[in-house]
Amino acid sequence: MKANLIPVDSAVWGRNVLSLSDIGADDDLAAGEAAYVAEHQPAYVSVRLPLEDLAAIHRFERLGFSFMECQLRIAMRFRADFDVSRHGYKYQRVTTAAELDDVLQIARAAIVHDRFSIDEGVPVGFSGRRYEAYVRQSFENEGEEVWRLFDPAQNLTLGFRTHRRTAADEVLLLLGGIHPEMKALGLGVISSHYCFNQMRRDGVKRAVTHISAINKPIFDLEVTHFGFRYQQTFAVLRKLYP
Repeated sequence: MKANLIPVDSAVWGRNVLSLSDIGADDDLAAGEAAYVAEHQPAYVSVRLPLEDLAAIHRFERLGFSFMECQLRIAMRFRADFDVSRHGYKYQRVTTAAELDDVLQIARAAIVHDRFSIDEGVPVGFSGRRYEAYVRQSFENEGEEVWRLFDPAQNLTLGFRTHRRTAADEVLLLLGGIHPEMKALGLGVISSHYCFNQMRRDGVKRAVTHISAINKPIFDLEVTHFGFRYQQTFAVLRKLYP
């Protein structure tokens, strides 16, 4: 078992946040826990396991980990452009501090369906600050990009998306959000139309992403509406360390 320090989450929390990986069926989990606690003194430790691996899930539950999220890995191929001519918006890569600030304001309020926002053991406001920090990281990292849906008529950023290139023709979709005053207006679909068109222009043929099963709006958008295909399901568990 390997304990991985998560720098962004740790900086936002103010204490160490870890994720566990490389779990072996014969690993001594109690000894592994004692080792990472001694080294990192964490506040929060999570592990993501295939949902079908009930034996591993139960082992971590006996160690005091609690189930927090059912996570889906889904994927889509871009086969045709969407008609966005009637909207009059622009889809732009965020390149300036002013543009980024508009996006960060949306990011702070956008996330309400992740495992942190529903967890009473997590500090109040952590989820929004974490979301913002990851968007900022995507802006600063060479391998990641931040894009915004912009309305020139209102001079207003309507929404944003971030992604990471994983191959010449493939991306990992990371985060996204719609302006809180513009929700329920269909902008999620419109923003995706602009995003997927841009992907095709940039030579991207396939996108992979992860969503929480409790995030019904995103599930309806990406799975039901756009036909993202299911690849794998995970159980995400966590343990708090006061």
